[in-house]
Amino acid sequence: MARILIIASGGGHTGFARAIAQYMPEKVDFVIPRSDLYSKQMISQYANKIYEVPKGREPNESNLVLIKRLFSIIWESIKINKYDIIVATGSNHSIFPSFFQFLKGGKVYGIESQDRLVTRGKAISIISNYAKGIFLHWKEQKRLYENKGIVVGPIVEKPKYEAKDEGYILVTTGSMGFKRLFDRIVKYRNKTKIVLQTGKVNHRVYQNNDNIIAFDFDPNLEKWIANASLVITHQGKTAMESVVMYKKPTIIVYNRDWISATSLEDAKEYARILGATFLDDPITWKDDNTLWDAIENIKEPNSFNIGTPNLVKYLLSES
Repeated sequence: MARILIIASGGGHTGFARAIAQYMPEKVDFVIPRSDLYSKQMISQYANKIYEVPKGREPNESNLVLIKRLFSIIWESIKINKYDIIVATGSNHSIFPSFFQFLKGGKVYGIESQDRLVTRGKAISIISNYAKGIFLHWKEQKRLYENKGIVVGPIVEKPKYEAKDEGYILVTTGSMGFKRLFDRIVKYRNKTKIVLQTGKVNHRVYQNNDNIIAFDFDPNLEKWIANASLVITHQGKTAMESVVMYKKPTIIVYNRDWISATSLEDAKEYARILGATFLDDPITWKDDNTLWDAIENIKEPNSFNIGTPNLVKYLLSES
């Protein structure tokens, strides 16, 4: 097998990396953001070697932060050994490691985000200039990369659990959290059990209610998804995992704080493809009934086959 390097760029991007690794016949090597313990934990069992390169900035940070870290990013990227095939999972973190691999003669592939339907992701758009191909989840994304787009289907992990309904609503919005949404959902008028994964938002402020379970992070979040009645999330990768892996009714609540992430139009189209309910940011709601009505009139999602095996088959054919 060719020497393969997967750039696992944190958060949902690392989820793509682990999904690919799960379907690989052998362990491969990875690049992760420096000091990203979450990414290291996620991919360590699938890795021969792990490189660490600083991440330029988070979605809510400015370009000034990227400039301050630039020299270290370039230096650590140059030091990585040459690989035959490189998969860049997205975000600014993927750009420099993949570019220097391209200069060394490697075949670079990118993965566009699942929620990019109208606009390209900035990092993957840059990478597409020197990549051999860009893997896509949906046929609707093909118009973004007419010449280099490779539609494989939704790129998710192997489901670990059987889907069940244990009667709770799961609210999960990634590592950054979404306080405006959490503050609304904990006031839900029915006594339904609510599980909150709050990320960097202090989970302890929500633990004063008997029907609420709150935690900042659980490495086994997938189990919470598999057993939920309903998943409420933002415009990230969890919505796709909820629908594709476990066929859960899903509500996507748009977070306007993600200044460098997907647009409102992208998020609406993403929800349409999944068969999920879409709500704009809570700051746009007239009152809490916007959320209550969505919960009480939830619909079944669309059905999909997992596309990750198609991606891996393609990579191995290039070896």
